Amino acid sequence: MRYSKHMNYSEWASEYLTKQTLYLHKNPVTVWQTTYVGGRPNVLLVHGITGDHYGLVPLVEDLSKSYNCLIVELPGHGTTAPIKLFNAGTLQKWFRDIHDVIERDIRPIDVVCAHSFGCTAVVGESNYERRTKTILLNPVPHPSKLYAEYARVIMKFAAFWAAFYNLRAFIFLRSMTLAKVNSWDSRRRISWVARYSRPTYRQIIYQAGLVDIILDETAYKYVKDRIDLVVCGLDDTTASQCDSLELEDVFGTSPIQFLRGGHLLPIESPRRVADLIRRVV
Repeated sequence: MRYSKHMNYSEWASEYLTKQTLYLHKNPVTVWQTTYVGGRPNVLLVHGITGDHYGLVPLVEDLSKSYNCLIVELPGHGTTAPIKLFNAGTLQKWFRDIHDVIERDIRPIDVVCAHSFGCTAVVGESNYERRTKTILLNPVPHPSKLYAEYARVIMKFAAFWAAFYNLRAFIFLRSMTLAKVNSWDSRRRISWVARYSRPTYRQIIYQAGLVDIILDETAYKYVKDRIDLVVCGLDDTTASQCDSLELEDVFGTSPIQFLRGGHLLPIESPRRVADLIRRVV
């Protein structure tokens, strides 16, 4: 594979990522895969709310030097069909079931790595029955008061702001709120993801309806001492847990690492995140 200091992610994704459609209860689910190399661990990645596989491409580009990577797109995101998700438990059941389908139809999974809302999907009790490692990036066990209020407003006025969601100015404001690494490379990656990750109006309405799952404080009740690595941004304000002691109340003895940045660490600092993942895989 060719790697350069300033990666052309469009070119890389076109050459090294392939799309496969799986079916769960007759609903299509999209999985993206890097070129398979025998003997390497298989890492399944899960993106956050309002995102899709594009948001994980910078991280996967780096991880693919060492691992076979797969990205599953959540219901109502990317080209995965929307389904009814009533609470965190139904989202976690969906992930458990699609994990089984991926292992049956593609290959066994050694590591699950999730970002933000994707973390909620992968931390259900049944998921720990497997022997796969679990890595959480920017988890939000309990949303901060400010983020919770923001989420409620988004849900209430979704039909209005969905019309403006993909406008460049609105994308810029969201990115500046969530991203805290103010380097040229970070801004370039954020701009690239925003250019290609563009949910439809109907998807935005559907995704806004998932806000109650973000606010479900029971979602993380099974995580204590069970996570192989938790990675948080030093300036991430989406979670109410802001320091190591508060995070230990949730994750127990699970190792916790802080990186300089905000809520978009896989885009802001993909190489540093990949380096931390390599330490535990």
